[in-house]
Amino acid sequence: MAHRHPVALCVAVLAALALLAPAGAAQQGGSASDGAWTTPQTPWGHPDLQGVWTTDWERSVPFQRPEDLGERPELTSEEIAARAADEARALADDKDERNTRAGDPEAGPEHWYEFGDHTSPRTSLIVQPANGRMPPKTLGGATRQIDPTSPLGFVGGSMGDGPWNGPEDLHLADRCITRGLPQTWIPSAYNNGFQIVQHPDHVAILYERLHEHRLIPLDDRPALHSGIRTWFGDSRGYWEGDTLVVEVTNFSDRTTFHGAGATRRLVERYTRVNEDTVRVEVTIHDPSTWTEPWTLVVNGRHDPDYWQIFEYACHEGNYGMTNILSAARNLEKRAAAEKGEEK
Repeated sequence: MAHRHPVALCVAVLAALALLAPAGAAQQGGSASDGAWTTPQTPWGHPDLQGVWTTDWERSVPFQRPEDLGERPELTSEEIAARAADEARALADDKDERNTRAGDPEAGPEHWYEFGDHTSPRTSLIVQPANGRMPPKTLGGATRQIDPTSPLGFVGGSMGDGPWNGPEDLHLADRCITRGLPQTWIPSAYNNGFQIVQHPDHVAILYERLHEHRLIPLDDRPALHSGIRTWFGDSRGYWEGDTLVVEVTNFSDRTTFHGAGATRRLVERYTRVNEDTVRVEVTIHDPSTWTEPWTLVVNGRHDPDYWQIFEYACHEGNYGMTNILSAARNLEKRAAAEKGEEK
C-alpha cells in the first residue's frame, strides 16, 4: 500500500545501513528479456537484493493448494482468466461493501486495499510437499489447541468470541506488535511491501505490515543463547553462491504459527531471479508439530507504486484494541443490568 505518512523510526536502521554501505551497486550483464541477465553485485561483491518489493501480485494465490488440483503447480490459461475475473468481482464487491459501511473502522479507506490485477498462475504458496499442502501433524501438533479458521493458527483474538478481559486476550497482531514468522511473508489484502538494504556485514529487512524490521548479521557470531526467545526469532545469514541463506531460531511460544511455537526453526533463501523479482523461499522445520519439513515461496516484484515503505500506524495508537475492551465492559454492564431487572 503506497498511501501512508513517512516515518523516521521504522526506517532508521535501514537508512543507517545505507549510509554505511558504499554507494552505487554495480550492475552486471544484460536484461531478463534478452536472456543475458546476470545477478547484479554490490560494490563489495555480494549479490544485490536491495530495493522495495511487493508480493501484491500473489495475493490471490492460496496458501495451500486446493486438493482437487493434486500436484499441479500452475493454473491453465482458462483458470488464470477465471482467477482474474474473481479478483475483479472481489474489487467491485469490496468497494460496494465499504461504501455501505460508512464510519465502520473495520472497513478502512479504499486505498488501503490491494485487490485488482493479481493473476499469478501459481496454485499455492506451499511448494513442498508436492501436493502444495502442509504435511500431516504429529500427535502433539494435532492435539495442540489452535483455531483452524485463523491464518495465524491460534485461538481467539479480535475475530473470536472472547472473553476480552485485557490486552492479553487479543493476538499480537491485534495489538500491533507482530504477525510473526513465517506469517509476515504471506500476502494479504494490503501492506505486502518489504524493503531490503545491504551492508557487507548485515542485511536489513523492513516489512510494511506492522512496521516490523529485522537486522541479519552475516558474520560468524553464534546464535543467541537458547534461553533468549524473541517474537521474530534470531536470524543468522550467509551466502551460498547468489543466494542469501538465513537460519532463524529462538522463537517464543507467544508467536505461534498453526500451532508451532518455540520449537520451530526456519531456513529462508533469498535469490534475485531477474531485474524485477526476488524469490523468498521459507522452509519450516518443527518435528514436534509436523511429520516433515515443508516449504513456501513468495516472489517480490518491483512496482513503481512502491517507491518507498510508508508508516503503518496501526489504528493510530491502536484504538481498535481499546474499543474492543471498552465495548466488552459495556456489554457486561448491560448484561448485569438486564439480570437485575429480571430479579
